[in-house]
Amino acid sequence: MKQVFLIATCLLVTCLASPVKVNVGDAWSDAAGYEECQEFVEPGKPLPRAIDDICDVDLECAARVEMNNTDCGFGIRKVLAGKWVSTLVDDSNGVKKSESFMRLFKYISGANSDGAKIAMTAPVITKVYFDASYNETGSSMHFYIPSAFQANPPSPTNADVYIEDWDEAVVYYRAIGGKSMNIPEKVWVEEFTNLYSAVQTAGHSFYPYMSVVGGFSGPRSKDVRFEVMYVKN
Repeated sequence: MKQVFLIATCLLVTCLASPVKVNVGDAWSDAAGYEECQEFVEPGKPLPRAIDDICDVDLECAARVEMNNTDCGFGIRKVLAGKWVSTLVDDSNGVKKSESFMRLFKYISGANSDGAKIAMTAPVITKVYFDASYNETGSSMHFYIPSAFQANPPSPTNADVYIEDWDEAVVYYRAIGGKSMNIPEKVWVEEFTNLYSAVQTAGHSFYPYMSVVGGFSGPRSKDVRFEVMYVKN
């Protein structure tokens, strides 16, 4: 997703408007997981699929705790420590991301030391890394290891795939919905910009040199949920 990397444009400009909470109805807050800010409201904007309609219904999700948040424009989630299977993304074009996804998919499909079939999970995480000037320096993709294999996941047979132990982390997120997995580039830029503005205005700190996208929906989903995220410092 080339569009993910354009968040640097937000970080290089002033994104600090003063969000004002607005009641856009229970449908939005129930679906997104937070109340929206007035300046982010767009008539006709598609609702994201609610995370509780995905996790432990369609897919096992990374262990998490939704945290109380009185500010508008973003949710706060604690992602518990756990093991993830990971691979690097060679560059930002869609072909390379597809190749990275398939390396991980082959791992859960049996390309591992036990030949085990491992269930798909959510979210599929893509991290993009930047230097101090907000130039992109690299990217990686990650699948959560489901609970049945968390204690002792089989080793990958592909040298480009590896298992990581992630510490507990707190993330700030905004949800994106729609009927298609192909989210327009301008939406990614807008949502990262809105997240940056809302989190900064609320006085929270986060690591500015990594942007994160989480995909919670399968390719056949009628209603999708993506999230843009920053990780708390």
